[in-house]
Amino acid sequence: MRKMDIIQIDNLLNPALRKYGDILALPHSQDLSLYVPMIGINICAPTYKNIREKADITVLGHVINGHGEIKVNAETHRLERGDSFILKKGSRHEVTALSAANEPWTYYWYNLHGNSLPLLEAFQLLQTSYIPNTSVGSLFQRGLDAVKQRDEDIDIQTTITLGCTEILIALQQSAVRSTDHSPPLLIRMKRYLDQLVGEPFNSEDFSRQMALSFKQLNRIFKLHTGSTVYQYVLNRKIDMAKMMLQDTDMPVGDIAVHLGYEDPQYFSNLFKQKTGLSPTSHRQYAKEP
Repeated sequence: MRKMDIIQIDNLLNPALRKYGDILALPHSQDLSLYVPMIGINICAPTYKNIREKADITVLGHVINGHGEIKVNAETHRLERGDSFILKKGSRHEVTALSAANEPWTYYWYNLHGNSLPLLEAFQLLQTSYIPNTSVGSLFQRGLDAVKQRDEDIDIQTTITLGCTEILIALQQSAVRSTDHSPPLLIRMKRYLDQLVGEPFNSEDFSRQMALSFKQLNRIFKLHTGSTVYQYVLNRKIDMAKMMLQDTDMPVGDIAVHLGYEDPQYFSNLFKQKTGLSPTSHRQYAKEP
């Protein structure tokens, strides 16, 4: 365990910089299955843009001021003060500032290394990139304050990791409240579809359960989510497959069966079509140092 190092960047805006703010580096052991190596605040210039093609970390963020945009794979959201976001490990992250210099886009961020996807799944946030109007800013700030105090008698890594869990609990509660404002039918559809990760999708069964034609259901679902029903189910299965490939040694054929595909070759072709890599190649790529 190395001594905690705190890097604080001068808070005088340099026009040549795309961002400034505090970056706080935490002590950690590489043997930990989940740890937080850095937390901080980004104060972004209007030209700020950050892209991770295949992120090896999960980022938890909360907007303090201004406007910005996140893109996680093909999903795009515009954020403002009070909104929170999750940029999950293994996906393509794109973060862009949209505010002028007189009101810079400013946000807290925590970087999570290790097995963060099972943690997101446990809090039903694996499919969530954007949570509007949350109240977690004080939780992020509490973590920054704890690191800056540099109390040698406290295991700061444990403190911040537990703080992340507290943030995820609050985000889950906010996501549920946000869903409660959705049409009751949409809530019913999502609850039904979320249970199909390990089963084949049957549109006739879905229509029967919802008492509407599949065409009507698909139109309503896409209107409110921007995704078709099939895309939603497939994205959940692909995300679960990525998690299992990265964090387990389960054979590809067993993963296919676990996700409701009797034909492993069909699953492998579908996975490659969706991600650009075969399951085996994705596993090798994800585990590269």
